[in-house]
Amino acid sequence: MSQLSRNVVQRGDALELLRSLEEHCSPLVFFDPQYREVMDKLKFGNEGARQRGRFDLPAMSSEFIDAACREAARVLKPSGYLLQWVDTFRLCEGYHQRVADVLKIVDLIAWDSLRLGMGKRSRRRGDYLLVLQKPPVIAGKTWRDHGIPSRWPEKVDRTIHPHAKPIGLISRLIGAIAEPGELVVDPAAGSFVVMHAAHKLGREFIGCDIAHADSGELKSPQTMFDEILRGYMDAQSRILAADSGRNRAGRSR
Repeated sequence: MSQLSRNVVQRGDALELLRSLEEHCSPLVFFDPQYREVMDKLKFGNEGARQRGRFDLPAMSSEFIDAACREAARVLKPSGYLLQWVDTFRLCEGYHQRVADVLKIVDLIAWDSLRLGMGKRSRRRGDYLLVLQKPPVIAGKTWRDHGIPSRWPEKVDRTIHPHAKPIGLISRLIGAIAEPGELVVDPAAGSFVVMHAAHKLGREFIGCDIAHADSGELKSPQTMFDEILRGYMDAQSRILAADSGRNRAGRSR
């Protein structure tokens, strides 16, 4: 593997990137693996038509994801955090317990994407973020923002990337865990939203995505950040307007 660089958008393999990093070099790793279990299990049969962008991305096996999590644990500083995105299926099946010897589950954040998705019973609307901590498990000294809610509503623009994640939440988490100048890692970076958030907050970043070179014409980092941020601000404005309307309706009763 060619040497990967910091603070740039680049193609690379998640596991190779993590193995190339020094032990205890980061307080924070984000991981958004391209898993296939739920689609293979439910077999809707229309992923190619309705989710072409996601369907075309290279999938990761459960064994690969486990290996990447273990490498992330090696890379993390003591009491550092792995923040791993999962869907309902992987959460309920307890896949994170397979690495519980090196990463302890300490919290869970539910992201509401404000966009109705698939489901044979309830319809999915967002994903979950597992908060996994490398021992020793310590809260107060390792997490500085105690105003982050466990349910986070934020809309994203999936024309930027099929796996676009909420920059508002990501920014709050980076600020809560990583100090200015510290290294934030994202080995499956997708739209590189973590990189953009880290740069805005004065943190170092290293990450890659295996599908980067296959994603067609790449928008400039500033254009991508502006579009992601605009989607976040639009969503927050709608939420505030809805809350205001409910409050007025309550007062009029």
